[in-house]
Amino acid sequence: MGCAGASNVAPASNETTGSSARAAEKGDSGHEAHHEDRWRKTTLTQFGTLDQLNRAVLDGPTTVEEVGHGGDFGLGTFNALDGEMIVLDGVVYQFRSDGVLRVADRKEHSPFAAVIAFHSGKSFAISAPIAGYPALQAFITNSLPDQTQMIAIKVHGTFSSLKTRAPRRQTPPYPPLAEAVKTQAEFTHTNIRGTLVGFRLPTYLGTTNAAGYHFHFVSDDHTKGGHVLDASTDSATVEAQTLDRLQVTVAPPGD
Repeated sequence: MGCAGASNVAPASNETTGSSARAAEKGDSGHEAHHEDRWRKTTLTQFGTLDQLNRAVLDGPTTVEEVGHGGDFGLGTFNALDGEMIVLDGVVYQFRSDGVLRVADRKEHSPFAAVIAFHSGKSFAISAPIAGYPALQAFITNSLPDQTQMIAIKVHGTFSSLKTRAPRRQTPPYPPLAEAVKTQAEFTHTNIRGTLVGFRLPTYLGTTNAAGYHFHFVSDDHTKGGHVLDASTDSATVEAQTLDRLQVTVAPPGD
């Protein structure tokens, strides 16, 4: 790359040659920085896998601080399945089964999180009533029909009805995810304004992450949240970002 090339150049015999070498090095560095920035904007950074949660691996080594370094938009959970994680505008939130949304402690740990550096590539408006989660998903699919793409999706607006959940903190020996959520706390809201934060992922990812739509919610007043179970809206804006890379960090067994 640019720096390596520059280190192999013989010392300049005059200032003009030296200036040219420095300009070439600066140009290469700028290209590398542009490439790195584009890579970051199109990469889904993931810590842990859905398969681990399904196999009752509910503790992980990743801190909230590390999740935040991975991206400013996304979702996940916390060790012992202690609530839902929502990452929006660079803030990592925790929504526990007590129904309270809080900013997560940066030293808290997570067994699973998926985040990106969000930059909207496409946006469109919802200007007519959409009743129910399946209808909302169908509307988005109609606008973003390619099911083979990984897409980050932000939906901001007023939700005429919204249903969310948060799992209750588990105790060892941990149950698999499907068993743990049977005791989840559920919350119903009407005319609540906020943001759906999530992804639509293709089936070829297998059990690495959840295929299809997966949204978490945070209210504009930062008091409510959770994993979305149902949603209806009369007015909202949808922003989407297509992703082309998946970077997964999985802790070795026993960590």
